[in-house]
Amino acid sequence: MPKSHVPSAPSRPGYNDRTGFLTAEEELRLARAWRDDGDVEARNRLITAYHPLVMSIARRFTKNRNINDDPDLLQHGLIGLLKAADGFDPDRGFRFSTYAAWWVRAELQDYRMNNWSLVKRGRSSKARKAFFNLARIEETLEAVPGETTPEREQRIADKLGVKASELDGMRQQFSGSDSSLNRLTAGEEGDEIINLLPDPDCDVEEQVATRHDMDVFRRTVSRHFGHLPDRERDIVIATVVQDPPMTLHQLGEIHGISRERVRQLRERGLERLRDSLRAEPEPMDMAF
Repeated sequence: MPKSHVPSAPSRPGYNDRTGFLTAEEELRLARAWRDDGDVEARNRLITAYHPLVMSIARRFTKNRNINDDPDLLQHGLIGLLKAADGFDPDRGFRFSTYAAWWVRAELQDYRMNNWSLVKRGRSSKARKAFFNLARIEETLEAVPGETTPEREQRIADKLGVKASELDGMRQQFSGSDSSLNRLTAGEEGDEIINLLPDPDCDVEEQVATRHDMDVFRRTVSRHFGHLPDRERDIVIATVVQDPPMTLHQLGEIHGISRERVRQLRERGLERLRDSLRAEPEPMDMAF
């Protein structure tokens, strides 16, 4: 689509000064000039005349009818107007405003749905209809004496063209805007919401069981370490348990013996530990 500055609509023959819109004859001439000749000036005059239409439709998409609160809203409405100018066929027999209104509404609806949440929503006609009409239908639907909740839900679903079972999911999607997971739960003293969410990859029962098994393991190993001679126990702990482990040379200097003697004491200590653990009523698999 060619880009150019969109001028304000000057007073000219064929221009309706009372409503701000073009007469049918002027509109037809401008639309043909743009379609047949690519006359950008004609396109600009056509869409400028219908700026008020965009503003009128855009106000319906704001809560307080003030489109200045969301300047992007008006911008997307004008994008819809430009798309309408590109697709309008003046020889079909209907006015540009009728055709353009559909494009402007469609562009504004897309904008609202795309910016309602960071989570991408469904873009089907059914989802769009539910997004824009669910709350209104629920507010305006007349009560029927003796009607049950499931029956009322079915009536709402019928008006939206969806299943009654889908209504709750739609309400959850469209009930509110996004909220930061870093928001505090209770003022400045509260914890962040993200810290309170369950971890789907975390199995609490498995963690508790693992922690319990490790506690049993440590107590059992500590008890059996007590059965070793002091020097063997110290060497096994220093070379197998301690992180980082000490070298045979370092332990030889500490105990005043050779590296080979340290290795022999370590192997003998580990063998004593294995024999002691095997004597347990329920033997444990050890990685020594």
